[in-house]
Amino acid sequence: MTNAGNPTTRAQAPLSDAGSPTIRAQQAPSPDAGTLSPDELNALVQRQFPDYAACRVTDASGTHLLMEADGARLRTRPGGTISGPEQAGLVDLAAFLLINARLGRPTPMALTTSLQISYLNRPRPGLLRTHARMAKFGRRLCVVLAELRDEAGDLTASATVTYSVPPAVAGQGTG
Repeated sequence: MTNAGNPTTRAQAPLSDAGSPTIRAQQAPSPDAGTLSPDELNALVQRQFPDYAACRVTDASGTHLLMEADGARLRTRPGGTISGPEQAGLVDLAAFLLINARLGRPTPMALTTSLQISYLNRPRPGLLRTHARMAKFGRRLCVVLAELRDEAGDLTASATVTYSVPPAVAGQGTG
């Protein structure tokens, strides 16, 4: 039985000379082409996230981002430990900013779809550094691995953050 007359049949990929489907590779842009600078990302934080005034991006490329936060300005638990939700917020913000840096434009509708975090040590108020690196940059989903370190350089939390990225608006590049 054939599906020749069935309008719901999917179109097949063209065949190569060897008889197998031809796969067209989509070239990804260079990770650092058209990225947002740390100053541009800091301006984005000031405009869109006034609650994170304690955060400052110090280094950014299309593949990694370093953000510092004044832990003395963050919420703490009894005993002086930076709260877990505050730590999760820091790695989420770093992932969001890295994705925006890679896209080369502010993309407020990039949304967190998953955040998995492991709290490893007690971070005390002081300088906190979040290092985020791009694990996967897809057309719709981006995966970022992030580490949060305290002033002494001790690893306090490790996270994997997945973002859903909206399709590019007509006329805008994807950097």
